[in-house]
Parts: sequence; C-alpha cells; structure tokens
Amino acid sequence: MSQTTCVTLAILLIAAASKAPAQSGYTVIPVTNGGTITGTVKWSGPEPRGLDVPVNKDPEICDPESRKEKNLERLVVGPDGGVANTIVYLKNISRGKAMNLPAPRRSLDQKHCRYEPHVLLVPQTAELAMKSSDAVLHTVHMDGAASFNLPFPFPDRVITRNMNTPGLVNLRCNGGHVWMNAEMMVVTTTAGLRKAEEELLPPNAVGRHVQPGREGGHKGFPRL
Repeated sequence: MSQTTCVTLAILLIAAASKAPAQSGYTVIPVTNGGTITGTVKWSGPEPRGLDVPVNKDPEICDPESRKEKNLERLVVGPDGGVANTIVYLKNISRGKAMNLPAPRRSLDQKHCRYEPHVLLVPQTAELAMKSSDAVLHTVHMDGAASFNLPFPFPDRVITRNMNTPGLVNLRCNGGHVWMNAEMMVVTTTAGLRKAEEELLPPNAVGRHVQPGREGGHKGFPRL
C-alpha cells in the first residue's frame, strides 16, 4: 500500500471459487447476491515519533541512497490521515465464498534490508515462500502464531514453510539489521483483506481492524 496516499479498504472475507475446499468451521457456498463494504482507516491524534533507526550495518546494500536511517514502518499515515498497512476483517462468518487472497501478500522478499511486503496475508495451512534479494546474511525470525528462525545466506534461494496456526506473526531479522520488521496475519476463511466485487455478510458480522503491532476495534467501523 502507498505510504503517501490514504488507504481505501474493501473487506475481504469469503473470496473466489466455490470449488475451493472448505476450512474448519466454515462452509463454502455459491454467492450471487453478496454486498461490499468499503471504508478508510484514519489516524486521530498526534503521530508517535522516534520510528527511524540508524543504518549501522551493510550500508552499501541496505542504504544505497545514503539516507543514513530506516523507518520502522510501524505506523504509516498519509497526508489526509489514512493509515497504510491496515487489515480489516469480519468476525462470526460461518459460510460464504472461498478465500482468494492477493498473491503479492503471500510471499516475502528481503530487498535492500527491508521485508517486502511489510504486511503479509496467508491462508491457514498455506505455504509462505520467502527469499532474499540481498547478497548479505539475513534471517526471518518469527514469533506469535508461527515460530521459525530461518537464515538466508545466499540471494534468490527460496525457502517455504506452511502456516498452520491462525493469528498474528511478528517477523524480524536477527542478523544485525535491527530495523527489519514485518507482520503477517495467518487467516481462516473468515478473515483477511482484499478488494472484492461482492461479499456475503451475515447480519451479526462485526468489523475490526488490525494495525501492525497492535490489535483492536476501530470506532469508525460499525456493527452491521
């Protein structure tokens, strides 16, 4: 998502082919009259400072533009208050379309000592493909809903792991590039984010958002 533009969100949940297998606790059904909810998550109040970290290792690769610092990207607010890298999802969905999360959000690259993308969305039990484009040692250390510590000593070698537990996963590099961080949401069929043409929303669905690094309800997103 853009760091300078307001993030327009369409709520995922229940996306594409009806032939996809149902996941635990969720029934995939054809949907012909679904609806769509769109909105914008905005930041109110003063923005926190101190989110820049000095580049103190491998500057020729990590900092080719000689900016001397890297932003942690923990909070990216556009000029009109829109918050980037925000996941919006619905609770209490028991049936609907099968999931179809965006492919670019289901793989990870390490490029110029930055995790790309900063926020990942991976279906439960699905495979996450990871690689490094940098000719320096990186690691992908995960904690939360997944626990791995994977070294990437060589560029362009792909490592895969299955994400079997739903929930939030924190990613960081413990190879000395302390500013490298990302978040991954491992989602069941009832959670996630994507632009969609139509959705099936039950009357008891509840909207929530997860900002990377924190979780909680968003006052501007009402009960349906």
